[in-house]
Amino acid sequence: MEQKKVIALGFFDGIHLGHQALLRRTVERSREQGMTPAVFTFDRSPRAVVTGEPVTLLTTPEDRQRIVHALFPAIDEVIVAPFDREMMTMPWDVFVEKLQSRLSAGWLVAGHDFRFGHRNAGNAALLRERAAQLGMGCDIIPAVKLDGVTVSSTHIRALLKAGEREEARRFLGHDLLRGVDFPQNQGI
Repeated sequence: MEQKKVIALGFFDGIHLGHQALLRRTVERSREQGMTPAVFTFDRSPRAVVTGEPVTLLTTPEDRQRIVHALFPAIDEVIVAPFDREMMTMPWDVFVEKLQSRLSAGWLVAGHDFRFGHRNAGNAALLRERAAQLGMGCDIIPAVKLDGVTVSSTHIRALLKAGEREEARRFLGHDLLRGVDFPQNQGI
């Protein structure tokens, strides 16, 4: 049987300070629980797939893997799942069940604003509740703020679009996007 995992959930575009709080908790929990730390992300922007509108991204899936490994060497596994029609229409509770049955999740870590499942029906409270029903632990990380502003990929994209690279770097909390021309990639 595969060792249980503590899995951080999210899209993790940019691996900014808020994402780093999730990843730190993932590593801490994995040590406490004797589980393997892992990250779950998607191969493309769920928003772009659902809306059909292009979304400018800070990072590719390969960039996210590279940055996770650079900042958190204890995390060996970055699971990049396809965001396809099946994933888009999957009920939120089935998603949680599959994390346990297919990926050996024993503990989940997500942000306060984590939404998932068909039509974003799942949220942090439902994640915690369903995880408990399935015998898994679950940590929900509160918003991370810098100068009173919630750290988010959307805010960082806006800063970069406005040419405020140094301010964007402060919100990212790392220089691992250096040399990347923004916008790096468009759309799906």
